[in-house]
Amino acid sequence: MAETQLAQVLALIDRIVESDSERRDRTRRFVTVGIGGHGGSGKSTLARAIARSRSVAGVQIVATDSFWDGEQFDLPRLRTQVLDALLRGETAVYDEWDWHAKRLNQSRAVEPTGLVVIEGVCALHQMFRADLDVRVWVDAPHDLRLERGVARDGEAMRSTWTDVWMPSEEAYVARDDPVAVAQFIVDGMRP
Repeated sequence: MAETQLAQVLALIDRIVESDSERRDRTRRFVTVGIGGHGGSGKSTLARAIARSRSVAGVQIVATDSFWDGEQFDLPRLRTQVLDALLRGETAVYDEWDWHAKRLNQSRAVEPTGLVVIEGVCALHQMFRADLDVRVWVDAPHDLRLERGVARDGEAMRSTWTDVWMPSEEAYVARDDPVAVAQFIVDGMRP
């Protein structure tokens, strides 16, 4: 991702923060940013870059990968435990999926302040869109995404990537069309 793209995303966030601070109900003290994209496209990299670049204290990142239940993503749990809690002005508390131990553990808290970044394949899912102030899609070619996924997860996971993950993501994108609601599309070819 080029520095200019990061600057453009940050400028979009700043514009929304500024306009929302003028018109937003003062009980809501946070802004939500959704970063979607295929696995290996650079979503987590962008989320971390936003967190490092923000002058606003308290950037919090919520990964949709934390809401895996061993068979699928439990998006209703993300909705109720994180977004709904934050929208009520409450601290969101949820258990994260441990991919190595293959179970839920380690509770995490997210405060209803600052910038809350939700990143993951399903971050722009229909059940979240209305409550995302900024919606970003990160795009990268299939072969690069596969290369990154195998580099991260190991060669033994290649068939899972090609036979399970990538076809499932394509079906989700075709069904839910998260790209159409993105306010900004980032080129994820460069880290």
